[in-house]
Amino acid sequence: MSSNVCHATEAQETKIYEETKKFILKKISLEAQQKIEPGVSLYNEDELKRLGSVNKTISEVLQLNPNVQFSQDSMSAAKLGEIKANDFSINGAMVYDNQIMLDNISLNNVINPVAGNNDFAMTGLSGSSVATTINTDLLCELAVFDSNVSAEYGEFLGGVVKAKTCAPKTTVGKVHGQIIYDYTSNDWTNSNHIDENEIEDFEKESGDLYQKNFTKHGISANLYSNLTDRIGMNLNLSKRQSDINVKSLLVNHDSAKHALENESAQLNIYGKLNEQHKLKVGLQFQNDQKSLNQYNVKNGHVDVSSQNKAMELELRSQLKYARMTQSFVFQKQDMFSDSASNEMIIWRNSKNKDWSTLTTATEGGYGDQAQGLNSVEYKIKSEFHPFQWFNAEHNVLIGAGYGHYDTDWQRLENVYNYFVPTNNDITNCLHQNGQSIDPNCDASYNNGQGQYHTTRVGLNAGSIEIRNDHAHFFIEDAIQFNDYINLRLGLRTDYDSLNSKTVFSPRSTFQYLPFSNQHLKFTTGWNRYYANKLFAYYLKDGINNLSYRETRKNIDNDWGSRVPYLSSNIQTSDLVTPYVDESMFAIDSLIGAFDAQLKYVHRNFKDQIRKTRVSISPIIDEYDNLGRMQADTYTFTLTNHQLISFKESQHSILFAFDHTDKNSNFTDYDDGIIPSNYQQYILYDNKIIDESTRPANNYNRPWTARLAWNIDFQKVPLKLSNQLRLKSGYDAMVSSTIPVNERPIGPDGNLVKTRYDLTPISSAFTWDMRASYNIHVAKDHYLIWGLTIKNLTNKINRYTLENSANLYTESGRQFIADISFKF
Repeated sequence: MSSNVCHATEAQETKIYEETKKFILKKISLEAQQKIEPGVSLYNEDELKRLGSVNKTISEVLQLNPNVQFSQDSMSAAKLGEIKANDFSINGAMVYDNQIMLDNISLNNVINPVAGNNDFAMTGLSGSSVATTINTDLLCELAVFDSNVSAEYGEFLGGVVKAKTCAPKTTVGKVHGQIIYDYTSNDWTNSNHIDENEIEDFEKESGDLYQKNFTKHGISANLYSNLTDRIGMNLNLSKRQSDINVKSLLVNHDSAKHALENESAQLNIYGKLNEQHKLKVGLQFQNDQKSLNQYNVKNGHVDVSSQNKAMELELRSQLKYARMTQSFVFQKQDMFSDSASNEMIIWRNSKNKDWSTLTTATEGGYGDQAQGLNSVEYKIKSEFHPFQWFNAEHNVLIGAGYGHYDTDWQRLENVYNYFVPTNNDITNCLHQNGQSIDPNCDASYNNGQGQYHTTRVGLNAGSIEIRNDHAHFFIEDAIQFNDYINLRLGLRTDYDSLNSKTVFSPRSTFQYLPFSNQHLKFTTGWNRYYANKLFAYYLKDGINNLSYRETRKNIDNDWGSRVPYLSSNIQTSDLVTPYVDESMFAIDSLIGAFDAQLKYVHRNFKDQIRKTRVSISPIIDEYDNLGRMQADTYTFTLTNHQLISFKESQHSILFAFDHTDKNSNFTDYDDGIIPSNYQQYILYDNKIIDESTRPANNYNRPWTARLAWNIDFQKVPLKLSNQLRLKSGYDAMVSSTIPVNERPIGPDGNLVKTRYDLTPISSAFTWDMRASYNIHVAKDHYLIWGLTIKNLTNKINRYTLENSANLYTESGRQFIADISFKF
């Protein structure tokens, strides 16, 4: 920037003003390149809107991030009707070990993040790592911290994903906004690339995982304005819906209909109190709803709702020596499951029980359940102005915080699950008095001999409540020695009342710039991160203790012989907080118009929580800290920091390559695959190895190459965006039991019982494209037409699930159309 300084007399100034007052200065736009450190990825509003997306979720944005891995079934052809965000792993961590935020509000599901699509379950509700879904149309920025994370952030083992809504930057009194609508369906999707090993005939298959017939559409609206020179507002609304028909296995039913919805509303008010203080007041509401019908159960309807309500207050103060930020968050997460029945009954097919095409006829449900989390959080941080000390510039950051959390789980009524009657359970259904008929008896079975139930599982109504208090403090100093060396030293401490433990997380980063500029930069770091709070272990103990198994000898006997059915033993004082030690090294360089980065991240996960089965009869599980993992992630990225012009078009390119190597002795905290006769050694690829060094099957593609290529045309209001991904082939390992006479002897002298057989899976390639055409309809009014094509080449890509030898297939070519009105 440059300026000319002029001097004029008062008379001359008056004359100049009179001559020029009718002229309006043109708007001047300045762009400054933000310095991004290794371990940080930023996506601005334009990049978020240009990505080819089906459901407008955060996880779809992260598909181009080389430090983020997804499940093998994240692009499954059998789940095209889903609208929720996919789980993801950052640098090898578990999917529930990320910190996901919208502004200052946490989106983490800390109650049951690995429950999956568990909507028809006897104990517990469905759940994923994110509590509710956020529409990326409503965001102005998304930041991902995958390594070398500042001491400001805690309670994660993977990374921090921070979504942001922004204050309006408009002329005072002007109102601006945008409305977006998008649509797709199974008619616009090629989903019939199903391997013969997956299912015999996709057209005839039934089940919740085969969503062949679906219609999806969504609408979002954003309204923002600087109402006065001191008050601004931003209003965001969105709704997405998916209607799915699954082939029913009930007689006279063609399909089992599912209706999925997620809706969101957010209002932010920005106030400039004075020159030193700015206040933001934010209100959020998100609701994910499901209306489901079981495809093989009569009267098996259930309604599920997941809600997040939050209010945040953020005060930014510019003080004499520091910039201080304080935030208050009041949040309430609730999940409800409303079942049509509190009895799940299985019958053998008969004249009266004739609604099923299977050998048994099932009816009913598992009753009503609810869970919730109420939290209050306060955080404060001060960023002190840079100062000189010992020939170095120091930037000190200090902060602290406190959170109070009340979580609960409720079964609202007694529930009974009746086992299928045996061939010996035959009667005329009349009690000894000869007048009353047993309600759990069917007289029409086997020529009138009748069938009745003698075994059932009961689940008592009840509730479990857990209180948790969490506090943290951190201090960090970013030090710059001349122009060659940067050093960041930090320490974070966290206290958790659940295990009454205080942990310390050292954070350090060292950076060397040999040419005293950004042309070449070496960065290394050593950091420790501690896991976020999870209430799943503590709740599971109470939930399972409400269950029991009981029997009766005949219909004239009362239900009795009650024994525990499920149990999870946990000593809360014995569970320590899982943590990970990280070391990283990165080289950054400017090569012409491109930024290049080569990075290595090593993670050693310790004290991970997993579930061990200590008893088969009765079933008793115990949580411990014996989980172990190691992950090495190598990434290379190349992106242009200056637009490349070519024949009246401008191009931006991002190339990313990653190689991931992960070993783990467990799948997640609740996988339940570790039996009481657990052995340390296994036969893996015909070699005896320690079970803890077995490579992870999921979230562990050996390597992936990604390319994003955006094109803007100068004379035509057309934008093209391409995202290409090539995922390497891999060797899926499927477990089996070794015959007794073939079992080798392990290093500990015991026979090795378990073998993992190799199943090669070929590489997978996808090319997604998005085109948008901007039409100027009036002053400051635009109509934008968009078309997204997923898997443009219709490539047939296959994958396997954990410990499964079956092949499954990813989605084929899919079209998504959208239209936007911007004003």
